[in-house]
Amino acid sequence: MRVVVVDPSRTVLKAVSRLLESASHGVAAFVDAREAFDYIKSDREVSALLASAQLNSMSGLELCWETRLLSGRERPIYIILMSSNSDQQHLINALDSGADEFIRKPPVGEELYARLRSAERLLRLQNELIELASIDPSTHVFNRRAFFDRAQLLCRGASPLAAIMLDVDHFKRINDTYGHDVGDQVLGAIGREFQSESAVVGRLGGEEFAILIGGASGEAAVEHAEFLRVRVAALSFDVAGEKASVTCSLGVAQRRPGESIDQLLRRADTALYEAKSSGRDRVVEAGAVLDSGEGRVPHLVRAARRGTEDGDKPQAALSQSRPLTGQPSAGEEKASADRNASRSAAGLAFVLDDEPQIGAIVSKVLQTCGFAPRQFTSPSPFLAAFRDSVPGLVVLDLSLGQSDAVEVIHQLEAGKYQGKVLLISGRDETTLNEITRIGEKHGLKMLPPLKKPFRPADLKQRLSTGQAAYAALPAPPDCETRSGVSSQAVVPLGEALRNNWLEVWYQPKFDLKSSSICGAEALIRARHPLRGVITPDGLLPPPGDPDYEALTRFVVERAAADWKRFAEQGSVLKLSINAPVSVIDSPTFITLIRSLRPDDPRFPGLTIEVTEDELVHDSARAREIANQLKLYDVDLSIDDFGAGYASLSRLNDFPFVEVKIDRSFVSGCAASKIKHSLCETVVDLAHRFGAKVCAEGVETADDLRAVKAMQCDTAQGFLLAKPMRAAAFASMLAAGPDNAQLALLEASAGKEQRGTRSGQAPRA
Repeated sequence: MRVVVVDPSRTVLKAVSRLLESASHGVAAFVDAREAFDYIKSDREVSALLASAQLNSMSGLELCWETRLLSGRERPIYIILMSSNSDQQHLINALDSGADEFIRKPPVGEELYARLRSAERLLRLQNELIELASIDPSTHVFNRRAFFDRAQLLCRGASPLAAIMLDVDHFKRINDTYGHDVGDQVLGAIGREFQSESAVVGRLGGEEFAILIGGASGEAAVEHAEFLRVRVAALSFDVAGEKASVTCSLGVAQRRPGESIDQLLRRADTALYEAKSSGRDRVVEAGAVLDSGEGRVPHLVRAARRGTEDGDKPQAALSQSRPLTGQPSAGEEKASADRNASRSAAGLAFVLDDEPQIGAIVSKVLQTCGFAPRQFTSPSPFLAAFRDSVPGLVVLDLSLGQSDAVEVIHQLEAGKYQGKVLLISGRDETTLNEITRIGEKHGLKMLPPLKKPFRPADLKQRLSTGQAAYAALPAPPDCETRSGVSSQAVVPLGEALRNNWLEVWYQPKFDLKSSSICGAEALIRARHPLRGVITPDGLLPPPGDPDYEALTRFVVERAAADWKRFAEQGSVLKLSINAPVSVIDSPTFITLIRSLRPDDPRFPGLTIEVTEDELVHDSARAREIANQLKLYDVDLSIDDFGAGYASLSRLNDFPFVEVKIDRSFVSGCAASKIKHSLCETVVDLAHRFGAKVCAEGVETADDLRAVKAMQCDTAQGFLLAKPMRAAAFASMLAAGPDNAQLALLEASAGKEQRGTRSGQAPRA
């Protein structure tokens, strides 16, 4: 570890330096505090500061403060303050100024070594946090938030700037047909091709990437885009023992004088949309247009290289000789649907397991549950029988010799299968849960999986629990699933506002102590007439966009009206909305709250969720805003906590009632020691400040049990309930708290209930 040591005494400086060097630490020693600080700024390898409280040019507390501000979100530095003064207030001042540790001066060797070992452990954890918060795990490029942070910095420069928007052609078809493992393989390979020291590369969501190139002309950016197009087309993937390829479409725009990053990317995105609509596998430059006599049409910089000459017909998602899952024609799809509708085989069960003895055991247990089982050891006879008679239940092993459960899931989806599916396997529970989620994403009614070996009673319990869960509550309409919304379409927010495409959906929040619905988060969606439902990734502009004010007004108005509707049917809940500090800081926002606040004594107020990086950016102003909003029963919640790597000690700078742990830490916290420790720390810290904690993105029963054991107050996520339209949420509330309570208790006890099919919200 590289340590900067600062002390006005050269004798002390020399002694401490020897101690550190004997423990193999790199040391840079300074007498003057200002010189030390300048060195820390210039050398990013410095990871620790050991400073005396009494220094020249600035005090030790000032040096701690400045260094803490310098470290920011992306450069953790461990700070130890040395002093012979052990007064309690002196210690408090040191910690408040940004120090992590306080050690008596002169330090004892073994104590100093132990503190530095502790520092190394914490720094490793913080660096992992930084990577989790800024790097997309699938592609190893910047995630959306980190990309826009760096884009703003790049935009401040005076040099030319160009943007490239890229979208993988037919990516949804790749995921649906070949599985998400192949989709992740494609994205990972593309991410590696995009790695560049001269460009800022980010994954904005799904299969869409953005690239910013500083100092590049429009012509150079087009050449680079064409280079990337060729490189992507040259990639090769192994799919079922055969080679496959993929293509991409790109839009290019050069920054105009005074143009914001958002405006630049919108023009590049418009060019990308034209590239996709005019045939895909090509590059289109924004602004390069021709007058066709019938309106202005973009000039194609590069035409598609393959599969577009014949009337620009869309090409296959992956070019290979044999698809894993055949795509049925429209007539075949209708015939399949009619066949399923005309035949009722609720008591029939198919068991597909390549181990005949296990299949026989499962079949016997199914008989005791009232099913008529048919046993298969390979997919071919299973699918042949499936064409003749559709079972009410399919029991499916993960590994099937030359095939596997994922391939069978694709076949069941293609056949419009409406029955239930139970996965069984001797593999680990994580794999079972992941394959179950794949089935859900493809619209199948997946029961909680079962691990081999199992007792007959376990199988009976799965079947009885699953049947009760699916019968407990009808699927409310218009609920969100991962495949039920458009992950690749992009619609400008201003356009959605002008055309009245916006909708407010709600994701319920569950109280983990009372096992009941305690509130809901209002989420924005846009319903495009051609592209379907657009999620925030394809809708929201970067922070600071002027359209956020109109958007916030729309959400507050709709949330207030919906609250009255829920209250009229007897459900008095506290709703949460998302709003940037720039909007709630304006005087018009307070006026808006005053005018729309329901005149009902039961109204519990409103919660506004603000991301932690916005709060830390101007904590004094955030505190003022929060206190003013309290006058109108509006509370503050810190959203996505942990993703912004804010200093935990600054949480006390503003009054908040809730901390929402970012889904990147909640997901997998039951299995990951690092994530589990992080979540536990946040829960403990928030409770010490008198705030409640909500775990976001709960998707497995293991994670639900983990956050419940940590004493999290509330939770939300796809395991519990998916985002849904107001009418669907009202129906869920009307079903009564008993269903929600039962489902939550079952989930936390390990009975992992989920949505039964595409468009259905699980339980509650």
